[in-house]
Amino acid sequence: MGILELGQYSAAVSAIAVLLGMFIKWAIVKPIKAYIDQATYQIHPESNGGRSLNDVAQTVNRIESRMCDLDFRLNAIEELVTKPATRARKAIN
Repeated sequence: MGILELGQYSAAVSAIAVLLGMFIKWAIVKPIKAYIDQATYQIHPESNGGRSLNDVAQTVNRIESRMCDLDFRLNAIEELVTKPATRARKAIN
């Protein structure tokens, strides 16, 4: 077996492997990708302005942090308002 025959065999095996890979991509991967795309398609693509669910989650997190900040500020204001009244009651007693 000469080196030319080995080169021919390896080229034939490589060509068969490439054809087999192309067939697998065409027959298996492409339909699976099409199925996944169809299954994950948004029901109402314009309902969120074209944004993804991750954008919605980030927006909810921002709103939650703002609400926590407002709650903290409200508690601080309530403490400032109630402290003078408490001081006045203690002075009367």
